[in-house]
Amino acid sequence: MLDISYVILWHHGVVLHYLLTAYRPKTGLKTVENLPRINAVSIILTSISETIGTITLNNPQKRNALSTDLIDQLMNALKMMSSADVRVVVLRAAKGEKVWSSGHDVHELPMSRRDPLTYTDPLRQVIRTIHEHPHPIIAMVEGSVWGGACELIISCDLVVASKEASFTITPAKLGVPYNLSGVLNLVRATNLLVIKEALFTAQTIKVERAAAIGMVNHVVAVDELEHFTHQLATRIAENSPLVVSVLKEQIRVITEAAPLNPEGFERVQALRRAVYDSEDYKEGIQAFFEKRKPKFLGK
Repeated sequence: MLDISYVILWHHGVVLHYLLTAYRPKTGLKTVENLPRINAVSIILTSISETIGTITLNNPQKRNALSTDLIDQLMNALKMMSSADVRVVVLRAAKGEKVWSSGHDVHELPMSRRDPLTYTDPLRQVIRTIHEHPHPIIAMVEGSVWGGACELIISCDLVVASKEASFTITPAKLGVPYNLSGVLNLVRATNLLVIKEALFTAQTIKVERAAAIGMVNHVVAVDELEHFTHQLATRIAENSPLVVSVLKEQIRVITEAAPLNPEGFERVQALRRAVYDSEDYKEGIQAFFEKRKPKFLGK
């Protein structure tokens, strides 16, 4: 008897369907559908083992920069996980990577005269996708995290990090005016005074401090990271998936309930517009490309 299964692979937005056939013997041996399902792609890897899904950022050549291509594939993977038999998702980089993600792909930012972080910006889209995903998402962090990737991580439901992990929020160093929803996510996630310091100075937050201020749930040795994260995911997956999903949505609704005054929003947008129209904005991007320290003049 033949059993037909599909493996779907994403590559640069093109969906390829590969047809797999497996002979199902009467001996009770494991067949294709009983084994962990692995989808291999160029810059995103996905796998499902029992009810735990894993999404791996896999573009080390660009230090897992949050490019449009990577984020498109990440959102496709999250969509697949939401409709599959999954109860928990683990988001990670490849094992042993020194950089979990370098943040925004600066090459995709406009040089000037245009808002670099609009509602339709890929990072904003994937943050909303994570918030609205029906299953808990655990960020498993090994290595350093930079810029917008810090927001990506704290937008996940839980964060487990190795002792070598670190977090650096860099818009002030790049001269990029972070948008309101991004700043709000950072403020909600942890201590207000510490986030102010991190944003103003663009200095690195070591993992011990990140845990002390609530950015990280657990800090473990790097050789225990995968096992610990899997145990945590398993404990969640053993609970009622309906209740866990409702709890996640309740928390999202409650934390997003604070209203924003329209006048205040317009004022902030005007201030941001002045930044991305400025010489400082162009200087920050140019200095990044030239691998030098920017010289900001406040103009």
